[in-house]
Amino acid sequence: MLNTVAVTDGEWCPLSRDEPRGPAVYYRVRHGGLEWSHDPADFLTGGERPVPEPGTLLALVHGLAPPPDATPLPGVRRLALGTRVRVGAGGVTVSRRRPVLPTGTTDLTWAVAEVLRGLPEAYGPEGYGIAYSGGLSSAFLAVAALSAGHRPRLLHADLGLPGRRHVPPPVGDLTVRHIPVDVFELLDHHSVPTGGLMPPLPDLEFPRRLTARLAGVAGGGPLVAGTLLEDLVSARLPEAGRGPRDWRLLTCEPFHLVGTLPSLSEATALLEQGVVHNAADGAGNGAGAGTGHGGQDAQSVDGPPPPPPLGRRDLPGMTPKGRVALQTVQQASLSVWKDHLDFLGPLLGRADAGMTERVPGDHEGLVLPALDPGVLGAVETLPTDRLGRIAGGVFRNHQPLVRAVAGHRVRGLRRASSSFDLRLAAAAYLHRESDKIIAELERACALADLGLIDVAVVSGLLREGPGRADHALPLLRLLWIDQWLLHSTPG
Repeated sequence: MLNTVAVTDGEWCPLSRDEPRGPAVYYRVRHGGLEWSHDPADFLTGGERPVPEPGTLLALVHGLAPPPDATPLPGVRRLALGTRVRVGAGGVTVSRRRPVLPTGTTDLTWAVAEVLRGLPEAYGPEGYGIAYSGGLSSAFLAVAALSAGHRPRLLHADLGLPGRRHVPPPVGDLTVRHIPVDVFELLDHHSVPTGGLMPPLPDLEFPRRLTARLAGVAGGGPLVAGTLLEDLVSARLPEAGRGPRDWRLLTCEPFHLVGTLPSLSEATALLEQGVVHNAADGAGNGAGAGTGHGGQDAQSVDGPPPPPPLGRRDLPGMTPKGRVALQTVQQASLSVWKDHLDFLGPLLGRADAGMTERVPGDHEGLVLPALDPGVLGAVETLPTDRLGRIAGGVFRNHQPLVRAVAGHRVRGLRRASSSFDLRLAAAAYLHRESDKIIAELERACALADLGLIDVAVVSGLLREGPGRADHALPLLRLLWIDQWLLHSTPG
């Protein structure tokens, strides 16, 4: 439903977003007032639904999130974290104010336990489940539940993925329930939801469907997940204590890709610049990607786009038109994101970016303690040297989580991330369905009709095992987006 506020209604602030969690809000400033809704489709006034720009579609294929306030509708913005919209006699004013987190405890276990204690009493201390992967974050949630006097069920999704099966370790005497899940059903590109203003992505739809599967056996209570905990309770190597004269760097594992740094001062300079050493620039010059070569930053009007940033590989098969479109959108999006993250600061910036990239918009019944203001306040209060440190020649991160879990003698934690599961599942799905997928793409491909990809190159990639595995997740995103373009009905 579209809500309207007129400037004649008096001076007030109808819209503000001060927490990363919560439903999305969209708004449009009109002459004489403000319109807003939780569903961007409410702003459609008839006619066909607009298709996202070509560069936006390819950015989604590569896993690049749209700008925090972007929508495909002209004049309609998403209410970004820290944004306030005020309506008054002078018109509508949009401003920003960094949210202030509560200060208090530095005991992260206690802060998370408080979130669990705050669950509705109707569920009781055993009436909710924890999505338990056997990794650090979910094990920490189980430890926090025990400290709160709760005994939730630990729900472990058995994905049946290739490779060695990891058995999740026990946490105290809590019961671990194994739920078999068919990942091929979750990733089936024929089941892509149609409609909507933006194509759904497996990055968000896979965890949403997996959450729904686990919640179905949670006994009607909420499902608690450790999503984003490790992202937020973390430090970077440049922030860790290096000891007098940075001597700890001498014992630390290499943090550059290739080449040899001639001195400790060069290593320190490279670390502080946040770039990657490139041996082709000459050992010892501290050069990184995009530095020391003016040509990489310069581009003639009729020339090809500059090379992608080091660490990101474009999906083979894009046409020249597609590459230019992707580069244009990427540069604009990164500029907006940088300004937004600089405004929010490191912690809230990671929370907001993580919410955009990894948390489904429709996650009703899913409790994410990492996004609770009290938990965020506890993390912000922790000094950096308590989050990560160099010890034994290795940078050891997420220390509050590690210490809490070790205190309950939980051993054999899973080290792979949830994103690794998604990439592995994507590779397994493409391996099984490659022949059918190739036949479908050669028969009809909306992205090729837009002049953005070369079907022959993409089909060749799908036929090759190594190439298919290397680009599994971008290929799966491409299939999902293409299906959405082909089968979504206008309007």
